[in-house]
Amino acid sequence: MPIRLARLSSARLLLSPLSTFFPPAKRTLCTGSIQPLTILPSSEPSIFSSKAKVASPTETERCIESLIAVFQKYAGRDGHNRTLSKTEFLTFMNVELGAFTKNQKDPGVLDRMMKKLDLNSDGQLDFQEFLNLIGGLAQACHESFTQRFH
Repeated sequence: MPIRLARLSSARLLLSPLSTFFPPAKRTLCTGSIQPLTILPSSEPSIFSSKAKVASPTETERCIESLIAVFQKYAGRDGHNRTLSKTEFLTFMNVELGAFTKNQKDPGVLDRMMKKLDLNSDGQLDFQEFLNLIGGLAQACHESFTQRFH
């Protein structure tokens, strides 16, 4: 039986850690509603699978696997498979977070985001720096949804 997850197709965000990138009027990821997304079981083994009697990974474990898979999908295209170059970061943002990217009126926002996320200033985003982006966006979405529905 497929698992139903919510996919963010749009939501107004107040980007907490990323709020320095744009003024309040431009802090949007997207502008619409939540659409259902059906995730079918993968034929590949889970990183959380073990010999323990666990039928399948939990939703949280699948989400973690998904984040790792997305990072690995873009990392390494420019040579370093453990980091995202600026080009790989821009590709990731335009493909995976296209609604966010398209709603930005300032063309320099992605460059500033890359610079701010690159904590060790090596011109690359490692997995922890990537997670800072994802965590900041998730926190902003959560904040937006709790304000909207309460």
